[in-house]
Amino acid sequence: MAAVEEQRPSLAWLFFGWSGRVSRAPFALGWAFWLMLLSASLARIIIVPKEDPSFLLWSFVFIGTAIVSTVSSVLLTVKRLHDMNLPVPLIICLFIPAISLFALIAFLVWPGTNGPNEYGDQPNRPKD
Repeated sequence: MAAVEEQRPSLAWLFFGWSGRVSRAPFALGWAFWLMLLSASLARIIIVPKEDPSFLLWSFVFIGTAIVSTVSSVLLTVKRLHDMNLPVPLIICLFIPAISLFALIAFLVWPGTNGPNEYGDQPNRPKD
């Protein structure tokens, strides 16, 4: 009988998958990755003079990165809520300016569910 290999999650699942669970460390690293890309493209916009043709290119890069990072951050937070065994509608907390920072800190600090829950058997894996 051949041993069944455990499926390793991919980066595409981490950033753009919606099923499964994500623990605190990959969640924080995912958010940091998008923040780094947004900061780098914004820095290029600030450095390049407005008359330079590359200003328009960097503006489009920033807008594109902002759209992709927003979608990815929402999906990362959905998986984080799955790990915490909380309802997904709590994601609305990230879009309310008065509480978004506190919600993000709570998602970064609050421990996940020990053992299996209804969203998966273990963290950092898609639901089987």
